[in-house]
Amino acid sequence: ENLASYSVIVALYKEANIIPQLLGAMQALDYPHDRIEILFALEADDEDTLAAFNAQNLPDYMRAIAVPPGFPRTKPRALNHALEQAGGDLIVIYDAEDQPEPGQLREAAKAFEKGDPMLACLQAPLRPLSGIGFIPRQFAAEYAVQFDVLLPALNALRLPFPLGGTSNHFKSDILRTVGGWDAFNVTEDADLGLRLVQLGYKTGLIASPTLETPPALSQAWIPQRTRWIKGYMQTLLVHTRLNTPLKPRAWLGLFLGVGLSVAAA
Repeated sequence: ENLASYSVIVALYKEANIIPQLLGAMQALDYPHDRIEILFALEADDEDTLAAFNAQNLPDYMRAIAVPPGFPRTKPRALNHALEQAGGDLIVIYDAEDQPEPGQLREAAKAFEKGDPMLACLQAPLRPLSGIGFIPRQFAAEYAVQFDVLLPALNALRLPFPLGGTSNHFKSDILRTVGGWDAFNVTEDADLGLRLVQLGYKTGLIASPTLETPPALSQAWIPQRTRWIKGYMQTLLVHTRLNTPLKPRAWLGLFLGVGLSVAAA
C-alpha cells in the first residue's frame, strides 16, 4: 500500500502487428492497478496503429496518446510529449517488443525508496530472446558483455554509464528537472545517463531483466547499429563541448561507455 505511483511509457510507430504481444506483456506487470498508468505514445498520423489500439478494449489504467505533428519526429520527442501527461511518481520506458519480468516495477520502486535521494535512474538488464543464426547469437553475446560486464563494472566504480534504450526507471520530478530527453539525439538514452551525472544525480542497476527480440537479418541490424553509432558520435560531441566542461569521472565514463563503441565501429 506504500508503493509509489508508476507511469509506464511505450513509444510506437507503425507497429500495429505487435499490439497483442505488447498488451499481454503490460498486463503481466505485477503492480497494483490503482498505482499504475500505461501510456502508449503514437504519432498522430500513424492511423493503422491508432486504429489497432482503438479496436482493443483497454483497461482503465491504459491509454493511447497521439503525439501531434512536429519536428523532429523522433522517439525522444514522443517520450517528452508523454512525459507531460504522466502522473506517476516514477516513470519507466519500454519498447513495443519488450517483455519485462513481471516484478521489475516492484524491485525498482523498492530500490528508489531505500536508495540515495539523488538516485535518479535505475537500468534493468536487457536479454535478447533466443534466435537462430549468426546475428542473433552475436547480439546475445554483445548484450551479455554490455549488461553483465561493462555496466556493472562502471556502476561499481561509480562512473556514469550510457543507459539502454529501454527499461530505464526514473524519478519523474528529477526527469522533468533535467528537461527530459534530447529530442534531436537518436541515442537519447546514452545522452541522458551522462547528463544526469553531470548535473549531480546518480544512476544504478537492478536485477529484473527485460526480454526483447533481437534483429535476425542484416537488413534490420545494419540500420539499427548505424543509428546507435551516429547517436554515440553525437553524444560525444555534445558532452565534450568547450562551454560544458566534463568532470573527470564523466570523462572516464564517456570514454569507456560511449567512446570505445565508436572506436570499435
